[in-house]
Amino acid sequence: MTAEPVPVAAPAPQVTTVAFRDIVVARDGRWILCDASFDIRAGERTALVGPNGGGKTTLVRVMLGLLRPVKGTVTFLDAAGTPLPKPRIGYLSQRSTLSPDAPVSGMDLIRLELDPRPGLRPAKRLDGEARAALSRAGLSPELFERPVGQLSGGQRQRVLLARALAGSPPILVLDEPDTALDAEGMKTLRRIVAEEVNHGRAVVYVTHDSDSMGGADAIWRVDGTVRAVPVS
Repeated sequence: MTAEPVPVAAPAPQVTTVAFRDIVVARDGRWILCDASFDIRAGERTALVGPNGGGKTTLVRVMLGLLRPVKGTVTFLDAAGTPLPKPRIGYLSQRSTLSPDAPVSGMDLIRLELDPRPGLRPAKRLDGEARAALSRAGLSPELFERPVGQLSGGQRQRVLLARALAGSPPILVLDEPDTALDAEGMKTLRRIVAEEVNHGRAVVYVTHDSDSMGGADAIWRVDGTVRAVPVS
């Protein structure tokens, strides 16, 4: 008797486009963004450029779900244009958000990122992925278990980069990464950006220099609204 074939589950749809439509943001009675509409696409480096206070980081916060716009929508779409739930987004902040007094290690932080359920001991299966992310971010193995308060500022930023990369999120957002990483860290980050794009992921970076991550496939100027900038 021939055994029935075991059905193989279809792969989950992947986010291919982040569509911003008519985004309006106000704060303290002041308009920050008005009618901002543009797309971020998978497999591309998207640079958000513009003056300080123009709304670049505000757009990022809207995409992360940390800030609710007065009007407009952010929609995550698959290749067929079907809306998808908001995925996990890897985010590297402009400045280190780790307290020098924090008793946790880089391994602890990444385990928590991958399995945030409270009260549960992180599974050992997460260790391999955490170590891979820390290595990829350029942190030396002997520092993986060291409390982040004992790391230098550049080392702590590498831990945050590893946390952003852990789990291979479909979207990686870098908020002015050149302000906190040293020259070696920037070299590592440019390599990572190229690898992420080659794997079909979207990389978004807030910057004053669209070439800082090795160039850009799409450039959007953010200054109260969003306008396309020709890519040379």
